[in-house]
Order: sequence, then structure tokens, then C-alpha cells
Amino acid sequence: MGWRSERMKYKVELIPAKLAKEFVRTHHYSRGCHNGPAPCYGLYDNEELIGCLVFATPCSENVRKSLFGPEYKDNVKELHRLVILDVTPKNTESWFIAKVLKRLQIDRPDLWGIISFADKTQGHYGTIYQATNALYCGTSSKATFYLDKDDRLRHPRQNGVNISLDEAKKRGWKPVKRDAKFRYVYIVGNRKEKRDRKKLLLLDNYDYPKENKE
Repeated sequence: MGWRSERMKYKVELIPAKLAKEFVRTHHYSRGCHNGPAPCYGLYDNEELIGCLVFATPCSENVRKSLFGPEYKDNVKELHRLVILDVTPKNTESWFIAKVLKRLQIDRPDLWGIISFADKTQGHYGTIYQATNALYCGTSSKATFYLDKDDRLRHPRQNGVNISLDEAKKRGWKPVKRDAKFRYVYIVGNRKEKRDRKKLLLLDNYDYPKENKE
């Protein structure tokens, strides 16, 4: 069955945060998900959940402000997790992202911009974001994250509080150095809204980074 026929049986639905978090913890390499993610979308093959796309409020206030300025920080979300089972055909991820971005225009018209990061430490360069025409807006800074007792990767900011090395040690978390991440941005809205909101974008955009395979 070709890809065009295959994708016709898939459907995209809003799903509860609890269901999304369980799916992410089971199938994503990080084994974790922010508290209070929203909105969350599921990819279904008939009644079987085979994929999940989770948006969340960025941990850093500065990240929220970086797109359009402090007055529009509440109009920004992060594409926090994207997980799809390997049973799907090629290009399912890009199809899923495109469908969800269209749904956001109806479900969350207050959202103007979506930011996401490709983790170079994990060997990710943002290929899926490039395939869906996201803007590449440079890199984040290098950072120290933590591994908890279950080897889950923990962000250095938890529930609005920066976690110090001393606090991490008390929790039994080990510090791990992470490379700078590639930063991508989607502008959300109809054609006119996208054009107007792109003019407000404070981040410069560049040619896509490419993996050096030598």
C-alpha cells in the first residue's frame, strides 16, 4: 500500500495530557515529559494510539520572550515531544506535524509561535523540522542537565525553579553536559497572520544545519 493510501486511515485527535505523558514515558528516549503539557495530540490507526505530539510551556521565561518579546510571551509554546511508533510508513512524522499545526489554528488561536529544539547530543539535527519548513533560528547555549536515579533526563529548571548542583546531589541526580541545541520555530495562523507574525519575530533565521557525515 502506498503512502498516500496508508495515511488515509490515520486520524489526529486532541488527547488528555495524562494519556500523552504515559505514551511519551513509554516510547521516548528521555522517558519524561513536562508537567501540565497542553495541548496534546494523538495519532490513531483506527482506535490504536500510534503517535503523540505534545506542546508545553517552555521552562525558561526568556525562551517564551525570545520569539515576539515579553508582551507576547503567552502566545508561545514549545513542541516538547514528538513520538511515533516504527510501524508507520516514511513521512508520517511530517504529515502529523502539518496536520497538528493546522488544528492549532482552530483549537488554540491564541498561539502564534511554536519553538522546538533538536538535541545535537542525541545526534539530532532537526531533519523533521526542516522537512516541514520550520524556520531555523540558530542554537541555544550549552547546558548542564541531570540524570535522576532512574536515568531519566531532567531539565535544570523544574516547576519554575533552577536546580543547583547541591540540590541535584540531594535528589540523587547526576550532572551531564549537553551540547547546544538547534532551535526551530513555526509561525502559526492563516496566511495573513503568519506574514504579520513573522515580521514580529525577534530571532534571526539561517540556512538549515547539515550533519557532517565524514
